[in-house]
Amino acid sequence: MSLETSFEEISPCIVGFIFKLTRTHVGERPIFPPIIGTGFLADESGIAVTNRHVVEVFDRLPRHPQTGEFPIAAFMFLRGDEGKSMQFLVLEIKHWSGLQSFTSTGDWYGSKVPDIGFVRLDIREVPFLTMADADYSVRVGMKISTIGYPMGSLPLTVMGKLNQLTPFLRQGIVSSVFPFPTAKPHGFTIDVMQQGGSSGSPIFPFGESKVIGMMSSSVIDCVEFETNQGIKLSVPQNTNISIAESGHIIQQALDGYRNTFRDAAASVPTLHEVRDRFPQGPGTDTLDWQSLGKSPLFNKTGS
Repeated sequence: MSLETSFEEISPCIVGFIFKLTRTHVGERPIFPPIIGTGFLADESGIAVTNRHVVEVFDRLPRHPQTGEFPIAAFMFLRGDEGKSMQFLVLEIKHWSGLQSFTSTGDWYGSKVPDIGFVRLDIREVPFLTMADADYSVRVGMKISTIGYPMGSLPLTVMGKLNQLTPFLRQGIVSSVFPFPTAKPHGFTIDVMQQGGSSGSPIFPFGESKVIGMMSSSVIDCVEFETNQGIKLSVPQNTNISIAESGHIIQQALDGYRNTFRDAAASVPTLHEVRDRFPQGPGTDTLDWQSLGKSPLFNKTGS
């Protein structure tokens, strides 16, 4: 499978988590809600996987001061009719939970408690991703790709408007495996920089669609320097060594979440019903492009 094809298969399963309440000046509207993290659908019932540290933010953000409305929602960008347009869906959150404890029968070299969280969305009958379960699914040096929202909404609005309607596809390699190459690694690192918003991004073998892991955190390098006033400062800097949780650990936690939080899905709308609520944007065939060469600015002579 080509990387282009894998992106087309994976991106409908990617969700972003947004903060719906944003303080602005009177009369102004935000270009796009702030994105606080990424997740991916892992069950047709609407369960999204993300990091525990992402869902822990849900409890700390203030609710609407007048209505008490919960301030977090999820969103998806989906292709419209015949793939010629994009559709933006906003999804309400029904429940969230983070992995709180973890035990191992032998020595453990990964995170003390893997950074895994789950969010049940108010939607069902959705496309979803599966975890790679074969031994040695993660190998040092293998090419990988990841899809998510690094730097939050900034790259989506860098032109001063909503200029992008898809998550970011990035690529790199597996840099190391915890504790060494083994059939079921305790974690691993990749050489794709972890940035705010990319937490919870799924990781895939290059050109494939099964999840081998999820971006979690970064190895931070502290640079120390002294100011002209003799004050010593230590400034943390991000690195390209990003820590990932392994897919087989995510699968075990997902199985436990399913068993613990079973609920009736009859009242939850299907993806088809949700899509009917939201308008689709203009198709690419209807966009009107004008060549700069035809502008009067390019027909003048002299300086």
